[in-house]
Amino acid sequence: MFRLILWVIILLLVTFFVVFNVEPKVSVHLLPGFTLEGIPLSLVIIVSFLLGLLFGAIIFFPQLIKAKMRINHLEKELKKIQSQAKEVTESAPDSPSS
Repeated sequence: MFRLILWVIILLLVTFFVVFNVEPKVSVHLLPGFTLEGIPLSLVIIVSFLLGLLFGAIIFFPQLIKAKMRINHLEKELKKIQSQAKEVTESAPDSPSS
């Protein structure tokens, strides 16, 4: 619940930032011959930030999947070794006879 409230507060702050900063207006040249004109600079800043986050997440995602697969593999190995150790301790005599 706390995360939801935090995200709502952040979105409200970003919204206020964009609404109250509509000047100056800038032209954004996306491709040769394709220009967006009259875009508020604050909107350009926020969209650029979000695109950077998206590209960073796309680059990080394969490494995250690889790490999770490695963790799952190691957890399976650990369970196997623990079960083998349990079998060995159960089959071993309790104490040596003197």
